[in-house]
Amino acid sequence: MRESRIKLSDINFLDPDLQENPYEAYEVLREEAPIYLSPDTGFFVVSKYNDLKRVLTDYEFFSRDLSGYWDKEIKEENKKNGYWKNGEKVKKVFLEKGWRQIATFDSEPPHHTKFRKASNPSFTASKIRKMEPYIEDLINELIDEFIDDGEVEFISQFCVPLPMNIIQDRLGFPKKDLSKLKAWSFDTSEGLSQRLTESEEIACAERLVKFQHYMNKIFEEKRKNPKEDIISDLVNFKFEDGSQLITEELLSMVSALNIGGNETTTNSIAGGMLILMQQKEKLNDLITGKAKLKNFVEEIIRLETPVQSLFRRVRKDVIIGDKTIPEGSIIDMRFGSANRDEDMFSCPMHMDLERKNPGKHLAYGTSHHHCIGAPLARQEMRMAFDILLKRLKNINLAENKNDFLHHPHFALRGLKELNLTFEKR
Repeated sequence: MRESRIKLSDINFLDPDLQENPYEAYEVLREEAPIYLSPDTGFFVVSKYNDLKRVLTDYEFFSRDLSGYWDKEIKEENKKNGYWKNGEKVKKVFLEKGWRQIATFDSEPPHHTKFRKASNPSFTASKIRKMEPYIEDLINELIDEFIDDGEVEFISQFCVPLPMNIIQDRLGFPKKDLSKLKAWSFDTSEGLSQRLTESEEIACAERLVKFQHYMNKIFEEKRKNPKEDIISDLVNFKFEDGSQLITEELLSMVSALNIGGNETTTNSIAGGMLILMQQKEKLNDLITGKAKLKNFVEEIIRLETPVQSLFRRVRKDVIIGDKTIPEGSIIDMRFGSANRDEDMFSCPMHMDLERKNPGKHLAYGTSHHHCIGAPLARQEMRMAFDILLKRLKNINLAENKNDFLHHPHFALRGLKELNLTFEKR
């Protein structure tokens, strides 16, 4: 095993410096401690592909329902580290001023099947194909806004508005509310950042309660005047027994779709463009048609996994590898590490546009919990790069304008900004 600059004892995913570049730490974990009890969080970090896939699919031992953990008395070491110390205060904000937060897409089978059944009609292949002309027009409109400038801050001018407009259009929210919806999406993601102070966490909850009331008003409107959008489909969906989704279920589902439909795709497109700027031979392969955009998109998602971590709770004592993990423990699933596992992917640190198994990554989950919006995200990314490379040439990193820093976050990975120069084709 090679000598590493990072010691196992130095790995702390709460550290913004490590969040900025976690990949050497991931490699150390895979080599030295594939199942690692983090002293900083009290979580068991899972870093290997096959181990993580088991956690995702073995419902006998691993649960997506974390409520039992959040509701119990917080362990002393987690109090010391600031973990969820404000959980009761935050929950009180929702219960007194809004609606309780419940599990829907993140619930367990077979309960989870109910919510997929209600939402699946909105994400059929035919509906996604039907969106292609709209997506194409939107991409071109965004490019039109900066193409005469010869330079662009790519994230704010393209990566953010593209998926944000698409998911809000599909959900059925008014276009005039896009800025508010983006802010609420950011607040939702901040709940996973593990870096908010008590006052910030409570303030964030207060803003999300406003989002709940905003969504509930939209639900009422769509019941009376349904349109061709996801919210209309959900609020009017009837199960075989005639029952419908309750308000708390609708709030959870739409909130999840709101964040899942924009934050991750924004970060994937930005990360993909940076890779192309750093590996111009890959850019030329795409331009000349030597490489397929489909493979490129999968390699982006694998290498720059937008959701680096999610959690599971251990239902009962379980053995993974040579480690026994006690009942009630929390698993920190490190997707960004599993997607670079040497035992699954050859030369995993490099973009290989001819990789035989590019879609084997776990970035969108697997099995019952495969991301429902993954086909839409892939379509957006393929079309975005296809049109960008057809309309722009000589794309380069703007000199002295990029620091290539990412937003500090425990679970998500995304560039803050990316300044480019280019010429019209």
